[in-house]
Amino acid sequence: QVFGWRARRLGKAAGHMRRARRPPSANLAAAGRLLLSIGLLSATAFDTDAHDAVGQTASSAMDQAAVRQVKRLLGGKDASDVAGWGHQVDATFPGVAKLHYQVHDDSTQPFCGPAESRIAKCEDNICLIGAIKHFYGKVVTDEGRKMDYPALDYGKVSKGVSFTDADAVKMLINLIGDLHQPLHVGFAGDDNGRKIQLELQGTQMSLYDVWDKGISEEVRKKESHFWLGGWTHVRAVQREFEADKAAWEKDGPFKSFDRWASESVDFACKKAYVHPSTGQRLPAGEVTKLSRTDYQIWREAWLRQVLIAGARTAIVLNDILDASGAARLAQGTGAKTIADKEADQQQKEWAKEREAILKKERASRSVLPRFNGKILMTNLSITAVVVPLFLLVANYGMSPTNFATYIRSMLESSNSQESGGGHAAPRNVKRRE
Repeated sequence: QVFGWRARRLGKAAGHMRRARRPPSANLAAAGRLLLSIGLLSATAFDTDAHDAVGQTASSAMDQAAVRQVKRLLGGKDASDVAGWGHQVDATFPGVAKLHYQVHDDSTQPFCGPAESRIAKCEDNICLIGAIKHFYGKVVTDEGRKMDYPALDYGKVSKGVSFTDADAVKMLINLIGDLHQPLHVGFAGDDNGRKIQLELQGTQMSLYDVWDKGISEEVRKKESHFWLGGWTHVRAVQREFEADKAAWEKDGPFKSFDRWASESVDFACKKAYVHPSTGQRLPAGEVTKLSRTDYQIWREAWLRQVLIAGARTAIVLNDILDASGAARLAQGTGAKTIADKEADQQQKEWAKEREAILKKERASRSVLPRFNGKILMTNLSITAVVVPLFLLVANYGMSPTNFATYIRSMLESSNSQESGGGHAAPRNVKRRE
């Protein structure tokens, strides 16, 4: 888990470095799109790192068959790799953000009243539970199983958006995580906690932001060793995981989704909407300061929600992707995001760079070598010196005595030829009678 997390961080950093190599105009355009995305993301779900943690927990509990199918459908990626995909879709198709919420009406019904009195705003199934049931039903039906499931008119969600089987799996990964962010199933009267202001560790933010990103940022910044330390494993909530699996087998998927949603509302009412120390409902219209102890209480609750979300995501993915019909599910995407288009453009730029490099290499190989007389004479001069020396050493060795004897014999031979006009007999050679 730790190595996988760090590898992803290094991969993302490398991606930023590669993007920095683009022409200035491309960087400016990307910056503009990024600012637009940031503005849209401020109103969406769990932050990307929280979804990453949910995905890692899910991966720790998935069967090998499900892992293989996820890799196939998502182009080699796993559940944590698509943690930010929901945000990217929201940034490109803003209406999709409505699928991430189950907002309860407290204008005609009591705030945090009994479960049977809660009324969620879910027109045309454009809400969190409606979307989860729709995407689950779509996938298992495409596998060949028979199931009645809520219809979802994508045109009413956002213009131009559609979802393939692979997209539906990615949506389930993101939406089940959102279901466990308690303010995603909050109440309309306080705008899902946005009208309640708190001071957390010296920073003022809304109750919604505390649960969406405030706690996760605090843990990542001040407890980095813990955050990167492999805490995202299903064994931390093994008992709950086993109980949820048994309930899934007994009650089926839709009743399980409804139960998970009801538990999240209970969590919001009993934990998120009340002061962690006093148990009193947090007031709107004033800033409530949280102590270090208050933060620690919420921190533990937040971490558990992430783990539970990951475990339940694994239950859903195992159910879908362990089935024999999972091989029928289609890859690809119908929700082409700004980030997808930017990645495609980046690939085209890299392809152009590679082609330019190959062109230069082919051109350099096709040019004939040029004759350089100066270099030729230098090489011949070196050869004229080196070759005789090499032959001398090869025949007479490195001993100075041998060299002296050879030179002396050469000199004597030369003197004899000059004085006698003929060949002199070698010294120390005896003639036979």
